[in-house]
Amino acid sequence: MKNRQTELLLQIGVVKWLKLQFPEIRFCASAGGMRTSLSVAKKMKASGYVKGFPDLFLYHPTNRHNGMAIELKADKTCYPSKVQKQWVSDLNDRGYYAVVCKGFDHTIEEITRYLNEDFD
Repeated sequence: MKNRQTELLLQIGVVKWLKLQFPEIRFCASAGGMRTSLSVAKKMKASGYVKGFPDLFLYHPTNRHNGMAIELKADKTCYPSKVQKQWVSDLNDRGYYAVVCKGFDHTIEEITRYLNEDFD
């Protein structure tokens, strides 16, 4: 439960940073990690929510990628699930830049790297 709360606070911080630094970028967060009732969970699944989808998606193509998907983890001691790893791999295979980021600083570094196309 502690990691869930920490990841929620991390995501809130990253979203605030994105809105301040890059207000023109379109992004959306998934509902992953949020506790819901069984009836709400069933509605989410029926309406298209898919297990393992990354926490944050930047709908901002660059010259090299179609967009950026970020699976957030609270810190270096947290790891993605098998399904989350598969999403990251599949998105990378399809021309997106998909990463697992551990902590605020790492997330900001990866977003900045993506937007600057700094892949050398």
